[in-house]
Amino acid sequence: MRPKLTITAFYPKGLRLLVEVLDDSTLINFKFKGKIKRANNNCDDDEIIANVTALTNGRWVYEDPYVKLKFADVINYDIQYLHQYYDKYKMYMNLNVKYVVQEIVIRDDTWGCLPTVTRLRVGTACAGRIIFEDNFNSLNEDLWQIEQYIPSEPEYSFVSYQRPPNAQTVRVHRGHLRIEPKLQQEQENFSNESLCTGSLNLFSGCTRTAESCSVTATGASILPPVVSGRLTSKTFAFTYGVVEIRAKLPQGDWLYPEILLEPLLKKYGTPNFASGIIKIASALGNRELRDGPNEHGNKVLYGGPIMNLACRDVLTERKELYNGSQWGDDFHVYKVRWTPDLLSFKVDDEDWLRVEPRESGLSGRFERFCNIPRTYLSQGTKMAPFDDHFQLTLGVAAGGITEFKDGVITGDGHPKPWSNRNRKASYNFWRDLPAWQPTWRQPALLVDYVKVTAL
Repeated sequence: MRPKLTITAFYPKGLRLLVEVLDDSTLINFKFKGKIKRANNNCDDDEIIANVTALTNGRWVYEDPYVKLKFADVINYDIQYLHQYYDKYKMYMNLNVKYVVQEIVIRDDTWGCLPTVTRLRVGTACAGRIIFEDNFNSLNEDLWQIEQYIPSEPEYSFVSYQRPPNAQTVRVHRGHLRIEPKLQQEQENFSNESLCTGSLNLFSGCTRTAESCSVTATGASILPPVVSGRLTSKTFAFTYGVVEIRAKLPQGDWLYPEILLEPLLKKYGTPNFASGIIKIASALGNRELRDGPNEHGNKVLYGGPIMNLACRDVLTERKELYNGSQWGDDFHVYKVRWTPDLLSFKVDDEDWLRVEPRESGLSGRFERFCNIPRTYLSQGTKMAPFDDHFQLTLGVAAGGITEFKDGVITGDGHPKPWSNRNRKASYNFWRDLPAWQPTWRQPALLVDYVKVTAL
């Protein structure tokens, strides 16, 4: 009996190809190649290619969790089935077949949990299933920890992270998460003078160790002049999957967003990103920022994995806009696909960065002078340190000693007001407030949704 193909379209995304035969033991392979003709235009859109050589949970099945089909979409396809009868082979082919989407179903659990390489800190992942999602209809503190602490190494940003009611830095407004930095001197019980002579006590509600919960201004070491917000996924941590975030990046001189995957346990070490971070998307807040002929401002998207502070550019990449627009002018969809073999980055479904290990692992991409924990990394997989549980982080920071190169100049010719190696860095930044505060016209990070899917 010839095999029978059943195609199922899922809501909101997903496609399943199921091959049914009378005797599955004879089928050893099926190949499918199709093109989707969208109902609302005349162009072929996505291509579907499957080559299935083994059973999945006892079924000849192929699933693509990312294809989005609508009613009346057409899939034109060819399919080939290969059977083995003892030492003989027989092939069946169906060519130039048309399938019209007439039903879109909500995925159920009757098929069980398909295997996946994705691992969760809590619970079990199933291939193609969403394992974390927030559309920010409200601020869900069961999903997110709103951070409160004073950050230090390695970035030493000029902020403290505070949560309401200490400061109104984090809220949900009109279906968007809004993280907005503010001036510490404008907060209740603070002033210009208290930045230089006072104390900041965040012990009540502090989310880090005691040394990160308070600070006293002494000499050139002033209190953090900016108060901002930061969220970290509360119980959710995972290894391998697809992260998708729709966000509008902040704009304003010396601001930058934090859209990150950060290690949960830091088992490869703590200093200088030894256990890695993944910058999903970042763009400096300055509308124009130059270092000679090089542009560093808001029209330059940058991101990628970081394993060492001094060699932070080894695995990262830049994507520059040339049409006059900026990354903070509108919402964009940022996506990272993290597998045991690679990290790939997309923006608005366009590939812009792909990071793969060498035979010796990701550490083989670094020169010997880069101080990475090679002994520890050699005990992990080839993707180490990106082979352990990571958490989602969303926030906004300002200044610091890693994001803004010394010597850069703004579009109106104003030089960066601090040096990264100067102990007065935060003070010099704050003293230049009359120059940069007027540029904070859209300083908030707006996030429309966050979604993580198992591989």
